[in-house]
Amino acid sequence: MCFSASASFIAGGGLVALGGASLHVAKKEHKVLAVVPLLFGVQQIIEGVQWLYLNNGSSSLVMGYSFLFFAFIVWPIYTPTFIYILDKKRRSILKWFIFLGIAVALYLSGILLMNDLIIHKLESCINYGFKFPLQNLTSICYMLSTFGPFFLSSKKFLNWFGVVFALFAIIALIFYTVNFISVWCFFAAIVSFMFFLYVRSKRLIKKS
Repeated sequence: MCFSASASFIAGGGLVALGGASLHVAKKEHKVLAVVPLLFGVQQIIEGVQWLYLNNGSSSLVMGYSFLFFAFIVWPIYTPTFIYILDKKRRSILKWFIFLGIAVALYLSGILLMNDLIIHKLESCINYGFKFPLQNLTSICYMLSTFGPFFLSSKKFLNWFGVVFALFAIIALIFYTVNFISVWCFFAAIVSFMFFLYVRSKRLIKKS
């Protein structure tokens, strides 16, 4: 995440706690959604550890690859998958976004494995640098796999989540283009707090 190790650890620790609380209160059908804050929390803690290395004048490839595992593999695959599970009406369309997410994950993983990963601080953010062919096309496919299912879902609460995620992605792209991966994952982690509020509200409605 941007700014500092402490910010990453605070955000990560809070999200892990929220994720645990979400899983505890979520109804069975919403657990695939409730786990999202937990996963984002783990990712933020990983980047917090990376900050500690950078502040000491070095970097950790283990932490770097771990962070990018979430960014490049988990999110483009898990996002369309959990929406597919939640939305039975649109599964015939949503399944294609899962295939797209898998394709994006495989491509990014292959590119990353074939090139050196350079991790450094840039403009108060962590920059993950490596050669990136077909960047524009890959970015479009990545966005489609992660945002598309939200907008195409028949469930309105997922549509609204998609709007908020997209707005933060646009902000990250405009103001933090070079460090988009790190900044966007932080924004998305914070927005995932909405998932906790949603599953908690559904639980309270069920009890009332």
